[in-house]
Amino acid sequence: MPTYLELSEAIRQVLLGEAVAPRRQVLPIPGGSFLVMPAADSEWAVCKLVTVEPGRTPAVRAEVWARRLATGEVFRLPGEEITRRRTAALSLLAAHLLAPRREGALLLVGPGAQGEAHLEAFAEAFPLTRVLVRGRGKERVEALLERAQGMGLAAEAWAGEEVPGDVAFVVTATPSPTPVLPGRLPEGVFLAAVGSFRPDMREVPESLVREAALYCDTEDALLEAGELQGVGRPVVTLREALLGRRSEGRFVLFKSVGHALFDLAAVRAYLGSSPD
Repeated sequence: MPTYLELSEAIRQVLLGEAVAPRRQVLPIPGGSFLVMPAADSEWAVCKLVTVEPGRTPAVRAEVWARRLATGEVFRLPGEEITRRRTAALSLLAAHLLAPRREGALLLVGPGAQGEAHLEAFAEAFPLTRVLVRGRGKERVEALLERAQGMGLAAEAWAGEEVPGDVAFVVTATPSPTPVLPGRLPEGVFLAAVGSFRPDMREVPESLVREAALYCDTEDALLEAGELQGVGRPVVTLREALLGRRSEGRFVLFKSVGHALFDLAAVRAYLGSSPD
């Protein structure tokens, strides 16, 4: 299994390479939606298939189909695990590139699978002084705190009204349609907002968006992310940032909604390049 740093490097290579991917297709099905997300480069053809059915448990099921073009081999990979780890690796790539502060506390809002993956990713790459966790489910919060403590990190639940000044990294990973953060963050924070994925969802309050240096994973986020609707100034994509473009603000907001290019990058990291 590739490390988060290896996954983030694979994403960097794909973003700067010649891979292609259309916007995701969303089709209605009884009780939910069916999402189709293809991508390809010179070595791989990849497609992630997702069903979203709010009335079922789990509500989201996914798988990734990949064909190695040189040999015709076909692989079927677990979509939930691919999405969990490549999303955290994407945030890690953005943080490595854009975070004003390189050491400090990590605040996780949302103690689910993405919260855990981001804990693993940021602990792999940055010297974290402590971990703070907030979430609606007490058992899930306690489980994530135990996970952090098992990694040798000081960890506690965050119940305050203000984000502590030692926080250098913030991750919001919730399906909330309304903001889950207060209206003020410490100077120089890196905020990865990964939970909201529709125009009617907004984890980050508008007051923070106005203050932030704005970045997004791809141009699709400009259409899909609630936080970026109606923003009257440029939002820099991660590819543009890798090429040297920068945004200005009191702290960094990196908004991601996901993209097939990142699934392609994960396939490359998990399965490797074509044999010579």
